[in-house]
Amino acid sequence: MTRTKVNLGTVQETLLIPLWARAVELKQPDPILRDPKSAEIMATIDYDFDKFNHAKSSQVGCCLRGFIFDNWVRQFLDQHPQATIVEIGAGLNTRFERVDNGQVRWFDLDLPDVMTIRQQFFQPSDRHHFIAASALDLDWIAQVKAASNAPYLFVVEGVLMYLKEAQVMQLFAHLMQHFPGALTAFDSMSALMAKNQRQHDIMKNMEAQFDWHLSDVRKIQKWDDRYQVLEIVHFNDLPISYWQRFSLKERILFSLPVLRSAYRLALVKLGT
Repeated sequence: MTRTKVNLGTVQETLLIPLWARAVELKQPDPILRDPKSAEIMATIDYDFDKFNHAKSSQVGCCLRGFIFDNWVRQFLDQHPQATIVEIGAGLNTRFERVDNGQVRWFDLDLPDVMTIRQQFFQPSDRHHFIAASALDLDWIAQVKAASNAPYLFVVEGVLMYLKEAQVMQLFAHLMQHFPGALTAFDSMSALMAKNQRQHDIMKNMEAQFDWHLSDVRKIQKWDDRYQVLEIVHFNDLPISYWQRFSLKERILFSLPVLRSAYRLALVKLGT
């Protein structure tokens, strides 16, 4: 079988981590999420995935993150079946395939080198569109607005921590300006977690560097008081059957107040 070689930038290479995590999750007796498409893709990519084999915490974490974001998208589509979802930093994610309700209009946005690879495994359609661009550009905004209608949900998974704070602020400001009242789902980490990247079970093997961090998600409301934090989820908020997938040591550590909020996912409304 001919394998697909990947030629990705330093940050873009990290998209292979959640792909691997979802693929190997299928081996679990009760998977957090079922994603056979990711296993098919991983089997055809020429990359040393074996270096991730000992990163059990990250493997579970990536799947839990995907599970939470999937649920937020499903809840949004239950309320707005014909809504528009924009996945910023889509990578090789299969969220559209996992949650498609047959009515949603979907945009996968990522940098050109990522989209070149993505198009080898996924095909766009009249409801599922690909955009090769930086999230910090403005051209893609007009493309989304011209092709779809509100309400909007933006999913930004595993992306913002690689940006500068000024870039994150700029992205949120642009989204609120052009899509007022839109919801945005994203993950973030504390300074403690960002500064200890070299202790991280999987990121210690990657060249990409964490940059943006936030002590409390609610502090984004100081950027603009029109931002409304609707929900914050930590992994230890989840049912015990999922939480127990982490080691006992990790469960104890991340139950401590100083570490409980080291990593979290948030659902935010940008304006009214």
